[in-house]
Amino acid sequence: MTPSASLRERVLADAAARRARTRAEGRRRAALIYALAALAGLPLFVFWGGFAHAKGRPAAFTVAIATGATLLAVVCGTIAWHRGRSLVGRPAQALVSVTLLAPMATYAWLVSWHARYVDPFARVGYRCLTMTLLAGGALLAAALYVRKRTVAVHATAAGAALGAAAGTFGGVIVDVWCPLTVPPHVLVGHVLPIVLLAAAGAVAGRLALPIRER
Repeated sequence: MTPSASLRERVLADAAARRARTRAEGRRRAALIYALAALAGLPLFVFWGGFAHAKGRPAAFTVAIATGATLLAVVCGTIAWHRGRSLVGRPAQALVSVTLLAPMATYAWLVSWHARYVDPFARVGYRCLTMTLLAGGALLAAALYVRKRTVAVHATAAGAALGAAAGTFGGVIVDVWCPLTVPPHVLVGHVLPIVLLAAAGAVAGRLALPIRER
């Protein structure tokens, strides 16, 4: 869909009003912010046992599960974080797809491993929920800060997609730590935090992301 003349004027006016920053400067700034945010989940990871916590699962399975989770996060993040070729960003359908795909794919991927080994213990999933919310929430906050007042359309959908993508990235460290793939645990500890982050992103995105009239 071709953006209207008024919408193009708003985007161009906002760009003109901002302090000039080179593309390289912007990338370095964003990379630093995201790098710091990515460390948010490490304290809990270490405090709750680190890699040793998943020793009841074959190490090769842990690597495979984490690799799949990382690929999902990269796909979701690529769509949610980057505008693509459009001046006004991704279409709403793509953003909604990320919001829906992230929790469903996470559930399907983790549960698909359940029959391949015996879970070493049983847990509801509260610690996985907490760690994912902490790690993903930091990334969501970073994304909202970096992208604030830069979204011309679909700010709510953009925020939801950012939240869902952040949840998948936060879930990678949890998948390395947690050896459980039983469906009820996956729903509470791994899927629910992505849904919550998507909901938080939708609300925060509506408030923080839209371009403001000056």
